[in-house]
Amino acid sequence: MLNTNKNVIEAINGNICLVSGNKIKTLPLSDGCIKGIIRKQIIKILNSTDQFELVEESISPFELQKADELFITNIISGIVPVTQYRKKTYKVSTSINLLAKLNALARMS
Repeated sequence: MLNTNKNVIEAINGNICLVSGNKIKTLPLSDGCIKGIIRKQIIKILNSTDQFELVEESISPFELQKADELFITNIISGIVPVTQYRKKTYKVSTSINLLAKLNALARMS
């Protein structure tokens, strides 16, 4: 889904995150994305590690095809890797890594 500025704001079933190298980009709430619980937990995990750099910025549709990895977050599924968009195939290693950290965080609660 796109906002009025033609930036990506979410997938049909949750928030979208883009991975490029060690940078993970999530949308700012001001763009109109969902203020989701899993999004909040992912931000918490990423802020507590030096492994990735978290960036809250608008995402253009063109960036989706340049990304190394995409994943969707929502309360029902947690983290769902996007394996393909148009003709691009994506890695899933970062989303699997974050899902493990999210599950560990949930077990500690």
